[in-house]
Amino acid sequence: MLKEAIDRILSLAAPTITEIDGERYADRTLQRIKKELVAAPLQVHTLSALVDYITEGADEAAESEEAIQRRFVVHVADFDRVYLYRELNSDKARECLLEAEIAVPTFPFGNWMDMERFIINMQTHFVPTENCDALVALAGTVTAEDGTTLADDGVTQKVTARTGISLVKKVDVPNPVMLAPFRTFPEIEQPASPFVFRVKKEGTAIYAALFAADGDGWKRETILRIRDWFTMELTDEQRQDVIILA
Repeated sequence: MLKEAIDRILSLAAPTITEIDGERYADRTLQRIKKELVAAPLQVHTLSALVDYITEGADEAAESEEAIQRRFVVHVADFDRVYLYRELNSDKARECLLEAEIAVPTFPFGNWMDMERFIINMQTHFVPTENCDALVALAGTVTAEDGTTLADDGVTQKVTARTGISLVKKVDVPNPVMLAPFRTFPEIEQPASPFVFRVKKEGTAIYAALFAADGDGWKRETILRIRDWFTMELTDEQRQDVIILA
């Protein structure tokens, strides 16, 4: 009990600063008291929320005149993360005002799926396009009957699919195929990129899969599209007070 009391008294004592070889040392950890208070960022899920915050002058009544004079900084961190800051304050810190982040359900690329699951994922995870509709139509005609055959030369797969009792037609599946999955903010036109489409037969079942073929180049394109979206949405007057980093 006595030891705890002594330790408590010592912890309340002022730190001792000692100079050794021209360097100053303290006998305890010191924490710098910030000159300016900063608010916790708001969590949002759309880019429009950032524009609304800037346009409506949100929270200006609670900010000092010096803080209002600092420009906004829109930081496009990635295809799914955008942050709104103020410029550096007197503590050399950027106050984060809004955090826009999304979590888009993604297509299970690289995984083999039965045709029913493949069709459902194609219809729920992609922007409807001619290529997307063609793949869905193809997947709907492929069956695991004895007459189903696959021909693959490494560039194009030929799938023999029954369209009736006796009618058989050959369908060319070009590779890679351009598709636009839902994978960024809804305000942005979803970027299309190439995918390799493959089907295979195991026993009596047919499986399909999509494999990304652009080395994630779509992420860079998406970041630039988000930058361009802010440039178009903000007026020329507002742009003078906003820095866009992408």
